Amino acid sequence: MPESKPSIFPTFVALLFMLGLFFLVVKSFQSLDYEWDFRFLGAYIWDSVANRPGIMMQGLWGTLKISFQSICIGTILGTAVGFLLQVREPVTRIATLCYVDLFRNTPVLVQLYVMYFVVGTAFDMSAESAGILTLSLFCSAYIADIVRGTLVNFDVGQRDAAKAVGLNDFDIARLIVLPQALRRMLPPLVGQFVSLVKDSSLVSVISILELTKAALNVVAVSFRSFETWFLIAFLYLVLNTIVSTCGRWLENRLSESLHA
Repeated sequence: MPESKPSIFPTFVALLFMLGLFFLVVKSFQSLDYEWDFRFLGAYIWDSVANRPGIMMQGLWGTLKISFQSICIGTILGTAVGFLLQVREPVTRIATLCYVDLFRNTPVLVQLYVMYFVVGTAFDMSAESAGILTLSLFCSAYIADIVRGTLVNFDVGQRDAAKAVGLNDFDIARLIVLPQALRRMLPPLVGQFVSLVKDSSLVSVISILELTKAALNVVAVSFRSFETWFLIAFLYLVLNTIVSTCGRWLENRLSESLHA
């Protein structure tokens, strides 16, 4: 039976949407009475006098460091909490549920204020430590729910079949559960990592130098907000595109290994 030709309607809708978006952007810029000048940003990207990275690059490094540490800590903690959510013992299960609900259902900005001004004051915590800890706990709550959902929906029949052929629990987890679970968890995990990179901009409220804080400092001196925030948006776009691309590459590799 010959294959049917794909419909051109989705292509037409996509092109129409892109043209409409392009027209909206062009029209908006034309109606804006503003003289654009991105050249002044060079001094804030690289300090030629001191021959060192400018405040923008320092802010980019701050965002990278905070995001990377928060993702690592949040992933480890969230995975552990996700497994604890499967425990049938009621006290442990209720405690982990309360933990997940607390950090998922409250604004991360409020958590940041409490962590820095309350917990941080009590334990003499630096602003950077408070910011990383807050983002890690916030991220871990979402990752815990991703892990829980993946484990709950895993086919029990595969475990029973593996036990029938003589595999122990460790081999079942390593050879059967883990590869499939990683493949299922990867898309929501990448989405959470991208969200965390953007949420790292909130630590600027406690005076941590990252991209958003650097942009606020540049705008306060130069009074050119449009160019500054466009550059910041572009840098966030590049960072999150790299994260998304790595996630898709890893997902394809896992799919190939499972079907090999």
